[in-house]
Amino acid sequence: MNKTTATTSDSTVTPTTHSITLPNGETLNDAICIENALLSLSKGLHDPSTLFAELSATPKQDKTAPILFSTSGLDPLMVTGEHPSLHYRGNALKRHKIWLQSDFAAGLLKYGYTGWQHSIAAATRAVESIESMNALMNWLNSGVFSQLLKDHGMPPCSRLFNHAIFTRYENHEDYIGMHSDKEKDFHFGSYFVVIKLGAPRDFVLSTNEGEEFWRKQLPSGTMVIVRAKGNESGAHDSITECANAKMKHGVPMSKVKCGPSGSIVFRCIKTVVPWEQVHLNVARAAKQKVKRLQNKRKHSSSSSSSSGTKK
Repeated sequence: MNKTTATTSDSTVTPTTHSITLPNGETLNDAICIENALLSLSKGLHDPSTLFAELSATPKQDKTAPILFSTSGLDPLMVTGEHPSLHYRGNALKRHKIWLQSDFAAGLLKYGYTGWQHSIAAATRAVESIESMNALMNWLNSGVFSQLLKDHGMPPCSRLFNHAIFTRYENHEDYIGMHSDKEKDFHFGSYFVVIKLGAPRDFVLSTNEGEEFWRKQLPSGTMVIVRAKGNESGAHDSITECANAKMKHGVPMSKVKCGPSGSIVFRCIKTVVPWEQVHLNVARAAKQKVKRLQNKRKHSSSSSSSSGTKK
């Protein structure tokens, strides 16, 4: 990454901008990292510490109980990594999550990331349920993000952010592995924006083949901006040319102990599932899960009986 520093009208914060250069020498025009961006760009309106504190205070879902749907969407909740709906390949996640979206009444804005389960859909709430998040999304959509792209010579985007996930890491042992965002549910030509919060943590970029080419400890309020999906086929660039398709990102476990940290990721999601259909999908998935467990027990019992008859 190349680095430039610029002063702002807020004398207490100096944002540092990093452009992203891949190991093959290509400097991406649709991905950038700006340290201390949030506080400086908002002129103190959106304070990372306040955001993190409010989000972290969100009531936690009972890890032993199923997640219930919300009628109004105005009762936010955080799902911990121990909850079965967040398990991945049978293991608890080393992080907690909150899902928020705009236009809640119209249906679920589905972002089907790797490991997504139907049962987690019930955890989604209206972005208005957390005042600071609603204000932040509206601020980005007010022209701030469009101007930010223009100022840094990045491809424009006319889509508004409508989906947000907050992730909380309890300590240095919590992490998220290297991954690229799944493009299927994104609007063409849209971006995702990561806003780092809490204790500084390493943020890592690698090639799709796993070659790490950048690692930096990012402070709270840093923005990482990445184009999530290229334009439609036939336009001036193809779907596969966006930055998200060319690299992976992640937050590894830290060798240095640290306090709680996290991030907000804003996205432009196109997939809308009516709530009636979401309820049916969740119920169907629950029945299938019960059936799988029953078959597993039968198989285990059958195997034990079979081994017991051998001489």
